[in-house]
Amino acid sequence: MYRVLVEKGYLSFSAAHFISFMGKCERLHGHNYGVSVELEGGLTEDAYVFDFVLLKRIVRQICDSLDHRFLLPEASEELDVRQGEAEWEIRFEDRRYVLPAADVLPLPIDNITAERLAEYVCDQLLDALSRHEISHLTAMTVGVEEASGQAAYYRHSFTRDRAR
Repeated sequence: MYRVLVEKGYLSFSAAHFISFMGKCERLHGHNYGVSVELEGGLTEDAYVFDFVLLKRIVRQICDSLDHRFLLPEASEELDVRQGEAEWEIRFEDRRYVLPAADVLPLPIDNITAERLAEYVCDQLLDALSRHEISHLTAMTVGVEEASGQAAYYRHSFTRDRAR
């Protein structure tokens, strides 16, 4: 098996968020996130696992879609979220946030943790990779670093897909 890794550098995005947990809600804050992607598998006829340039371009596009946005967990059971015509209203207990719609990126996840962001980036990457030859890949791991030395990872096994 072979592996390729692309990480950091320009594979990053800056975004605001807060996390709700155990009946509490963090203050609104932001991070300069770093993203890493590792693909595992056999080699293509050209002796590649996957073209670095193409992989970095795809990951950069995903990062760009997240960059300079407020990341909103649409599937949260702890937040009361309402979309208006030009704004989003978010409530948690006595807190109320109203944000311009153009600044908000609603995500189909339950919380904006590094773990869920890694899973979201992985899902976006899987969608983009489906347009390319990937039958030789066996696994993909996506990491999201929210501070130096503080990262979460999500691993997708391609072998599950083949069993379906």
